[in-house]
Amino acid sequence: MRAKRLALVAACLAAASARIEDKHVREGEVVVIHVGKTCGGSVVDYVSKFTKLSEIHLRPVMPSDLDTAPLVVVVVRDPVDRVISAFNWHSANGGRPIKAAIREAASPRPDSILYHCFATVGAFADAVGAFAARPRVKNGKNKEVARTPTRCELIAAAFLAEDDGARELGLAIADYNKVETFTQVDFKNLTKEQRAGAFERLSSHEHLSRGLSWYLTKRETREALKKKNLWMVETADCEKDTKGALEWLRRQGEALDEREAVDYYNSLRPGKKQRAQREFDFPKDHQVSHENRKDKYGGAMRTPEQEAVLETKLPADSTDKRVVRRRAALAAALAYEYERMNWLVGFSINYRVDGEGVPRPDDSWKR
Repeated sequence: MRAKRLALVAACLAAASARIEDKHVREGEVVVIHVGKTCGGSVVDYVSKFTKLSEIHLRPVMPSDLDTAPLVVVVVRDPVDRVISAFNWHSANGGRPIKAAIREAASPRPDSILYHCFATVGAFADAVGAFAARPRVKNGKNKEVARTPTRCELIAAAFLAEDDGARELGLAIADYNKVETFTQVDFKNLTKEQRAGAFERLSSHEHLSRGLSWYLTKRETREALKKKNLWMVETADCEKDTKGALEWLRRQGEALDEREAVDYYNSLRPGKKQRAQREFDFPKDHQVSHENRKDKYGGAMRTPEQEAVLETKLPADSTDKRVVRRRAALAAALAYEYERMNWLVGFSINYRVDGEGVPRPDDSWKR
């Protein structure tokens, strides 16, 4: 068993990077499905110190990706919190400097058209709510129809649409259920109709519309997941869930413990500075990228800075009525994401859905 473990970590450490974004999954490795704006980066960095690992990020998961994986780790997050984070990822007002490409009006990125409409995630949420609650008005034939949405309301709805914006934009971007391998999807050469002008739905590094459902688009992928050892890492309990996955892997002989990893790594560096065990601890600063502010306000009297926090963060524990209304609008638009998370929980090793339909940790696997 020890020889097997040493061979395992040797392959892991010999490959300087275990991250394979947008490439094929290697045989026999733990697969981490890294949904954007979760704690997926910390999970990959930590787990790869103790076992072989392949990461799937910024592309849908294919059934063949899961064939030989001893464990599939899916990193998830509350859908509303994930969307808020994703919006702020490129927003000039969300905590990270806006990228040069987004500043250019001619940029084909979907972000550019999004941020021309909405300066803050609060304004974005208002548009999502307005789109869903459009009043019915009479048309020329005296029939009641929903009010025609504004251009920005349409854009907001398209970014959160389950069908990748196809319904709102009147076009089908891609039918992943007809794709057998990831290499068949040519993201860079979509047709003119699919690009829909500047609204390039499938541009790289755009997380807002790429939630859990997007990664699990293919029916065959979801069927394959049901037959695998599936582990969920919830961003709110990132360290606990990640360490639990490693404990499960060690019980199966698929991962080294901290001492074994330190000893083996140092044996590869004779005469060089030895690594300490603390370097193999879970990162203490594992917040999602750019999210380093914990300010949460909800009172009636607020400073300009506190007001900005409410507009850009929409904190979950705020009592401000606008924040509550905006989070509710986003939650309603993302109902399909909550359904997909609960579906996933039903097949996971370490989570269960309680009587109220809320995912809860389940430690029965330790027995």
